[in-house]
Amino acid sequence: MNALTDISPLLIPIVALLIPIVGIIAWATVKITRLNLLHETARHLSANGQPIPPELLEKIIGKKLP
Repeated sequence: MNALTDISPLLIPIVALLIPIVGIIAWATVKITRLNLLHETARHLSANGQPIPPELLEKIIGKKLP
């Protein structure tokens, strides 16, 4: 029990700093996965000769197309 009481003053700030870092990594992972799926969809559409909807391109690019 003595080792736990010695470590706890350091453990709390470390965990508090790791929580936002884990959140940022999770957000980036979800964003990258979503973009990869959008690109894969666009690739399949173009491989089949179908037109790529402008809405899909806007999501991939991240801004409105003219």
